[in-house]
Amino acid sequence: MRQLTSISGEVPSGIGRLRILGGRMAGCKSNTFSDRILGNIASGIFWIIIGAVCFLLKIQNRRSQNDKIPSGDSDLVPKRIAFCENGAGYGGAIISLAAFIEKIPAPFEPIIYTTIHSEHYARLTGLGLSRHIHHSRLINTVHLTKFGIPFTSTIDNLFNLLPTAARYYRAFKRDEVDCVYLNNDASCNFAAAIAGHLAGLPLILHARGFNSDTKGNRWVLSKLDQCIPVSHAVKDELVQLGVPAEKCTVVPEGLDLSVFRPRSPNGLVRQELGLDRDAPVVTLVGGLVDWKGQDVMLAAAPLIFHSLPNAVILLVGSAYGRDNKFADMIFEQAASAAMRGRVRLLGERDDVAEILACSDVVVHASTKPEPFGRTFLEGMALGKAVIASNEGGPLDVISHGRDGLLIQPRDPLVLAHAVIGILKDRQLMAKLGYNAAAKATAFSIESHASQISAVLCDVLKLRLVPENARQVAVDDGNIETTQKDAA
Repeated sequence: MRQLTSISGEVPSGIGRLRILGGRMAGCKSNTFSDRILGNIASGIFWIIIGAVCFLLKIQNRRSQNDKIPSGDSDLVPKRIAFCENGAGYGGAIISLAAFIEKIPAPFEPIIYTTIHSEHYARLTGLGLSRHIHHSRLINTVHLTKFGIPFTSTIDNLFNLLPTAARYYRAFKRDEVDCVYLNNDASCNFAAAIAGHLAGLPLILHARGFNSDTKGNRWVLSKLDQCIPVSHAVKDELVQLGVPAEKCTVVPEGLDLSVFRPRSPNGLVRQELGLDRDAPVVTLVGGLVDWKGQDVMLAAAPLIFHSLPNAVILLVGSAYGRDNKFADMIFEQAASAAMRGRVRLLGERDDVAEILACSDVVVHASTKPEPFGRTFLEGMALGKAVIASNEGGPLDVISHGRDGLLIQPRDPLVLAHAVIGILKDRQLMAKLGYNAAAKATAFSIESHASQISAVLCDVLKLRLVPENARQVAVDDGNIETTQKDAA
């Protein structure tokens, strides 16, 4: 097996995400017909450059492929997968990617590429070779926008995004990557997608989010060899954006069921959280961003507290994204006289399973359709009564009234009545929790990894080789072992 070493470097966050490509001139207040024409011309220049470079490198890649000499049984040679992750913040997409890479089978060797340099992304470095793709901005488009310079998006893509794509390209070539795996959505991995296409590598998008209808996203989606949407809602949107249905394999998220399993509440955790023995506990897990529904939960809180005066609401998660305005609003509301002591903001926690074990009801209150929403599945796996919005990912998992409740989103009154109804009906709570735990057993990380591995094998035209056969091949010296330069 080829040996991998860790590589890191400083990278400013946010590089590699596609700016809006279209006819509008970013930074201009006017939007006349002539402005739109000029904007389309500027955008067209970008796409002409992309097309020309792709054509020339395609010829070069074809020649280099013809010069390669096949060696032995290719199924026994581990395939290097470039996992590219450049999401907006630390959330379910990264957690799920890390869980899969930890279970990745022997035919594949993970290499993680990111332009984001943060503590959370640094945790991924222990899962394989890690590359932080360095990018120094040639042009600061913030200043261009401030002074009303036209075509800011196109300038950003030409002078900032394309050099980032070039660095990805060189890294893919140097690391002898066999496949590029875009984690999350198309726009945040646009630079990596360009590089993978230029290198002539198979492209897979693990669509853990929804993709907006932009020219850049449609370009990426048109180049995919395979797509892995996390739910049928995501698949339906991808098909609308032009991805053939036969290229989409829906693979739901998977959990480590040795961690997320029914258990008795941990007395020390309840004590730390200040929970009375008989206090009904309602928990919402999610980042403090404006669509995760903490505001809806707090709007429902007065009705819940009126009906159940000793109830406690736990909000688990921290702010991420561009600013903390929403988080500040939630903190302010939770500190009000009506909420103080009854609503606990726990921030980011590593013991989510233990907190869920202390809960009676787990709420998923996202105000936008959730691509999947792994937090409601975690609650189900703990055997808790779960309430979720009746759109997006939860529709693939929850059977309403049997193993959870699906409710109208964005309605605090509906949410409050659902919570109160469960907390006042212990028999209903027990039934929902029991059936939820049984349903969750179908969503193991092992099953998740197996399904993704099957997609990788299909794209790379591999057959799964038994581990003992692979070990014999390694012992016989059929697989070359190399030490990669960390410079």
